[in-house]
Amino acid sequence: MADWNLKKVILVDNDSEFDEQLTRRLRERGYEPMVLRRGADAVKTVKDTKPGAVVLELTLPDRDGRQVLKEIKDDWDAKKVPVIVTSNYVNRLDATGRQNAEAVLSKPVDWDQLLHQIQAACNKKRD
Repeated sequence: MADWNLKKVILVDNDSEFDEQLTRRLRERGYEPMVLRRGADAVKTVKDTKPGAVVLELTLPDRDGRQVLKEIKDDWDAKKVPVIVTSNYVNRLDATGRQNAEAVLSKPVDWDQLLHQIQAACNKKRD
């Protein structure tokens, strides 16, 4: 998976208030946020856009976020993209899910901590 767009951050979340706040904060720091409200297209979008990071909610209207995380990590091209889980339901994530996630943060998030995790994920070496 070449041609990484390390400034692109995909938000897979249907909480418009969270998305708007994170989008604003990311743009202020020079990132290019892209919001997806549903999990169905997440894997394809990750493969097509080659982002620096994905911020994933576990409760989505169309899919279970745990399944979206598994599909990203099972895909040959998408698995190198760091996924940061942000949710009110992080206790639903099993050990494998936690291992596959770059970070797991409970909502309401500490914005500084989340932005630090995103920056670290986008700066992570890709093999």
